[in-house]
This record gives sequence, structure tokens and C-alpha cells, in this order.
Amino acid sequence: MGFNGSIPGAARLHLVDGVALLRPEEQVFTAMLTGFANQQLARNLARTTVEGRENTVKAFAAYVNTYPWHWTPAMGRRVAR
Repeated sequence: MGFNGSIPGAARLHLVDGVALLRPEEQVFTAMLTGFANQQLARNLARTTVEGRENTVKAFAAYVNTYPWHWTPAMGRRVAR
């Protein structure tokens, strides 16, 4: 059986061909957080736990003023002090 890209969560299931994203980085970050939350909820974690973790990621992103794909280990060390 071949792979046709139609597995749950595949980008082609969420994006329309030929339509540019208005704020791609923000939209990708939001989609990442949604996927992160869904993975945790699938493990039957409490919604409050999931929301707390999501808020931690959002707070760190705001603190370092950049998206996760730009994070470096040095940014984490600044918070740990």
C-alpha cells in the first residue's frame, strides 16, 4: 500500500492549493499547539494539564519573542537562571 499523503494531520488536508497564508508563522505555530494539545488529550491527560503546558509554551515564545523553530539552547538557559 502506497503513501498518498492523506493521513490524519497531513498539511494537504488543511491547506487549499493556490491560497497563500496571511500570517504563515503565526498560523503554523497555532497548528503546532493544536497538534500538541490533541496528542496529550489522546493520552487522556486532563484538559487543565494540557492548557497549562500550552500556556507555558506560549509564555516562553512571548518571552524570547520568536517562534519555536528559531529557539536555541541559549534561550532556555536564560530562563533557567
